[in-house]
Amino acid sequence: MGKKQIIVNINFNTHRFTDKRLTKEWIDERIGVFNKFTLRSLKNQTNQDFLTLVNYDPVTESLVMDALGNHEKLPDNVKFVTPSEKNVINNIKGYDHVYIVRIDSDNLYHTSFIQQLHDYNPKEETQVLINQKGYVYDSVNNKLATYFQVSPSFYTLVYKVEDYLKGIRHVIPGTHGAAIKLPHEILDRSNYTIVIHTCNFMNGAHLFKWKDSRVITDKDEYDAILKDFMGSSI
Repeated sequence: MGKKQIIVNINFNTHRFTDKRLTKEWIDERIGVFNKFTLRSLKNQTNQDFLTLVNYDPVTESLVMDALGNHEKLPDNVKFVTPSEKNVINNIKGYDHVYIVRIDSDNLYHTSFIQQLHDYNPKEETQVLINQKGYVYDSVNNKLATYFQVSPSFYTLVYKVEDYLKGIRHVIPGTHGAAIKLPHEILDRSNYTIVIHTCNFMNGAHLFKWKDSRVITDKDEYDAILKDFMGSSI
């Protein structure tokens, strides 16, 4: 299929999902969550041939940099940036295909996920790869359950680099749940984990009541699943 560039694209506080996203308190806490969960998932990927772009609102640059300074230095392939198409364009020249992976700044991908993307060769017409199966992890109460959604927010947009450089973009017709309306393929493994933590507990607790979810009660299975996503259990 040619040479692939895989870019994990994370919106840190660029979307107006909360008024608190521009405050020092929110940023300090959310950087901590990112380091505890998402960054661990990225650092423990079995294949490190990818680039992560974490997008932050430019008005919060000093707050974001101060918060990052309270943690271990980021790996070379994880960069906090202000939103710009140039961040992608400058990193795909010389490649044949670019895969743009979506994830939030508090969730997890399986540690084999980047390797899966390198190995996977989609059909010519495919625009998006969708992960339907995963888990939900309540890190406050140490609970874990299986999870399924037809079109969750864990997807990867697939482009030919020559098309991307020409300005071609795959437009999802609505929210993340509409990604499946694009020409797509399903990745069949349980590849993602939604993390419930102190910042989102009130909004996330209902996920354990999701239809057909199975709570993981066996400790060995529980520990093994968390290790598959973060390199070790918490």
